Amino acid sequence: MQRRKFITGSSALLLGTTGFRDGLAEEVPSISYRHPQISNPSILPLPEDKRVPFEWQAFAVPAPGADSHPVLKWQNLPAADETRFRLTIAIDIREENEIEIRLAESGEKLGVFDIRFTPVLEPFELILDRGQTAKVAAEGITLVMTKGKLPVWFFTTETDESDSAALKPHLLIAKQADPLTEFHKRVASPVCLQPYGWMNGCVLDGLFDLSKATGEPRYDSALREHLGYFFDKDRKLIYENPKSKPHDGVVSDIESTLPNAVIAKLNPDHPVLDQAVKFWMSRRDDAGCVKDGSTTSAEGSYTIGYPMMVIGTLRNDESLINLALTQIRLRRERLIHDDDCWLRRHKGDHRSFKNWARGVAWYSLGLVRTLAELKTGQDVSDLEAEVERLAEWVSGYQQESGLWNCFLHEDVPADTSGSAGIAAALAIAVNHKMLPDKYRKISQKTYSGLKSYLTPDGLLTGVAQSNRGGQALQQSDYRVISQMGMGLMAQLSAALS
Repeated sequence: MQRRKFITGSSALLLGTTGFRDGLAEEVPSISYRHPQISNPSILPLPEDKRVPFEWQAFAVPAPGADSHPVLKWQNLPAADETRFRLTIAIDIREENEIEIRLAESGEKLGVFDIRFTPVLEPFELILDRGQTAKVAAEGITLVMTKGKLPVWFFTTETDESDSAALKPHLLIAKQADPLTEFHKRVASPVCLQPYGWMNGCVLDGLFDLSKATGEPRYDSALREHLGYFFDKDRKLIYENPKSKPHDGVVSDIESTLPNAVIAKLNPDHPVLDQAVKFWMSRRDDAGCVKDGSTTSAEGSYTIGYPMMVIGTLRNDESLINLALTQIRLRRERLIHDDDCWLRRHKGDHRSFKNWARGVAWYSLGLVRTLAELKTGQDVSDLEAEVERLAEWVSGYQQESGLWNCFLHEDVPADTSGSAGIAAALAIAVNHKMLPDKYRKISQKTYSGLKSYLTPDGLLTGVAQSNRGGQALQQSDYRVISQMGMGLMAQLSAALS
């Protein structure tokens, strides 16, 4: 497929991650990813209709009842007060799994990966203390699934892994690292890769914004490199849909069109833009709302209205500009009810996911970003008033931590991704004179609160899982690491710069 060749020689994007496969220097850098040798006596074939992204390799942990299990062993591990054992998902998961992490020789249980409805590229980690790390150094680890029906696939260690070290099996050793500094290093690297569509669109917007706000070349370089993972030499789109099925050259759904905003800004004549416009035109209802099936979703405010406005503005296409504004207005009409913000309106005027934090973020980001891209003289006073109403409404739900609960009006744990998206929308609105400066302080409070959720190497924890397990999973305390959330936090960081 002739893609992703740009990674050769770009290890400078990830400091402190090279040269640790076969031994250690005396001085351990601030961030060190120590990769194991993996022996896997239970070799399983990939499911016929699935594909691992980026031509990377993967290994499977077999379903319960298997006779043999993968074993991971390290050479020359140093002593450390704390390490983090991590694996990253390589094939989409639509069930709940539990994988026990055991010492390879004694069988002692160190912990469990609780994996639920997980998209590709989501990392899982187990924090080990000094004694456990010493045992792992001596024995290695074996992985045994105790819950689930299907094998779980993880990325494996490969020869050229420096740029994506945090996505391959590893033990993280952190030494006096500043999590926020490391966050920006990870954002500006392939570690923040996400599945093509809304997830990687969040990251692309974050990189684009940071590049413009800071002028630092690393963000523009990373942005272009990220896009290089998804296109071949002929600029054909190469990706897997949310179920890990190859979907090359086609648009899968309304959520997959978000990246076109950044693509249009970087390359206005890219052929994928015409594909997106054609897709949007084919999915309009009688009122002009672009949607999948009979459901109007808040996602479309961000994944349709915003990129549609970018393309329409660049092409001076007044009909496309007006259609972008229609996307926002119809979602305001259909999803804002008694001031509450609903994620979806289904056939028969039934709504679901009331005040879900990420749904509020999608609606807010789409509204604000679409207006920010508008360069012509349309009357948008109604939408400007909606920005002001929304800002006042959402500010009333901000918690003392600076974050918003996963459902804003409920006593449930916060969601760092939704919080970052909401705060980013407020800060962007302030920057474009849609809101007074008092809302910047609200966004700054969120940014301060998010810092406590960063791992030592800058990954964002506390993210509500991808919305596949229903409302109960979102209302629970189940939270994950997500680079999509890091993309939203990057947008917030750029807006506050």
